[in-house]
Amino acid sequence: MTVTVETFNAYSGNFEDSPEAVLLKGTFLSSAEEIVSGYLGFDPKAQEYADVTLSGTGGRKLYLPSHQVTALHSLAVDGTVRESGSYSIHGDHICSTDRHSVFAAGTDNILISYSAGWTAQDMPSVITLSILRVATLMLSETGGNIGLTGKSFADNSRTFINYSNYRKYLQPLDALRIIRF
Repeated sequence: MTVTVETFNAYSGNFEDSPEAVLLKGTFLSSAEEIVSGYLGFDPKAQEYADVTLSGTGGRKLYLPSHQVTALHSLAVDGTVRESGSYSIHGDHICSTDRHSVFAAGTDNILISYSAGWTAQDMPSVITLSILRVATLMLSETGGNIGLTGKSFADNSRTFINYSNYRKYLQPLDALRIIRF
């Protein structure tokens, strides 16, 4: 898990530590991570991706379906294995170091294995904060709260807030988001 229950307790101000509460908080954190990963379009945790099939565009750049690419293990274009030293890594894509070498255009013609993602310590704070916000909203829904709360004002008006809509808490992640067509 990217965020610990201890960090979640400090952020939410809820320090209940019964076994049931800790289990429930872990569930909220796991669910929040899934929501954030789904919104981003990739899992931000450091991991290895083996035998990923991609389509070439005929250009020198190949965009990968994740961010923070840390290592390129193998690459084959149209069945021909390429040397790993002939490509450089640039965050979310690799680029041919030879100006004449391109990723041949084609459908599912590239097979690649690589490592990408951030460790828990290096995770961008915007991702960590989004996970904490979504998990805290889930926590606020417990105890009979159905994800809706209200605030009364002096003029007898009342405003309702829907806690189940996570969109505004996910919007800060837009710069890291991978959108596929």
